[in-house]
Amino acid sequence: MSHYHSHITTSIKIIETHKNGEPLAYHLKRFFATNKKYGSKDRKSIASLCYNYYRLGNALKNKTTEERIIIAVFLCNNKPNDMLAAIAPNYNVQIEMSIAQKCEYVKINSNHIFFFQNEIGEYINTTEFAFSFLKQPLFYIRVRPGKNENVRAKLHAVNISFTEKSDTCFVLPQASKIENVLLLNNEVVVQDYNSQQVFNYIKNNDSLSKKEVSVWDCCAASGGKSILIYDILKEKLNLSVSDVRGNILNNLSTRFKEAGIKSYQSFVADLVNLTTTLPQKKYDIIICDAPCTGSGTWARTPEQLSFFKQQSIEVFVKMQKQIANNTIPFLKQGGLFFYITCSIFAQENEMVVHYLKQKFHLQLLQMEYLKGYEIQADTMFVAVFTTA
Repeated sequence: MSHYHSHITTSIKIIETHKNGEPLAYHLKRFFATNKKYGSKDRKSIASLCYNYYRLGNALKNKTTEERIIIAVFLCNNKPNDMLAAIAPNYNVQIEMSIAQKCEYVKINSNHIFFFQNEIGEYINTTEFAFSFLKQPLFYIRVRPGKNENVRAKLHAVNISFTEKSDTCFVLPQASKIENVLLLNNEVVVQDYNSQQVFNYIKNNDSLSKKEVSVWDCCAASGGKSILIYDILKEKLNLSVSDVRGNILNNLSTRFKEAGIKSYQSFVADLVNLTTTLPQKKYDIIICDAPCTGSGTWARTPEQLSFFKQQSIEVFVKMQKQIANNTIPFLKQGGLFFYITCSIFAQENEMVVHYLKQKFHLQLLQMEYLKGYEIQADTMFVAVFTTA
């Protein structure tokens, strides 16, 4: 048996033992820890086959797992492939066709890949979004203010290639080991391109940078949005952060220290059940980077296409509304409320916007999808409100 067939056989074993809902990355790590005979190249090849398999979503369910893996390799690559040349040469000779042409060739429609198209927001191109799952998203970093020259020099010194999408956004090869080259959080932040764009409304509003601005990042998590707004507002920022998980805030404290953020307020808050008393303070800006299905990021975790349960959308929507209900009263008159998700589902986005407008009589200043499927990035949703 060729090593290609051996890799496929191992991939089938991994897929068949993969439990519902568990991140594929964890499952792979545990499998290889138990089965230590695989070298680095073998692990990389087998993992790639597994990820490619899940990129098919619900397509070709009538075929065997082995057949689906082989077709997935065909769809997810655009250059001649040694494995296909050896075991499926008919696919290999067609591999440079466009994704749309290849899907037609193997008789796949976009709704076969992404099964939940009736839930997608109206501004999303459903076909392009579904086909984007067949490409791995790019690896983006955000370069912090004043660090461009250092970052360029350090990357050049270790021969890590990169392209500059903008002055502050670099694209690096997948799996680049930058933690030993760059000062994470100090010089750069690992942050998807569209996550870097969520505060463009502030960037384009000069008046906000001319006065002290109080900001509450109410679902702060790892703090990426807080560091971003710190870099935009700089010394004008009076920052408060909260999260339901105390250990997350401990990790965030370490990250802020690395980022040079010394002055901020931090508190644990369950904003769904409101079991704690919140500080009696009002804010110029509230950032609600809400818990969500994450459907705009599933190209990074394509196993979600197979395991996601549609009814969980309602669970997230309930949380999103509760968090907004419990935070908007802390917005100053004329302040800005940012509602952000990494979802493409209308229930989590446009319908929550409509709900908030009606309940709180807010004025909607901006609402947009940041379409990552056009640039191999995450798709984000941003709505900016102010008090009417």
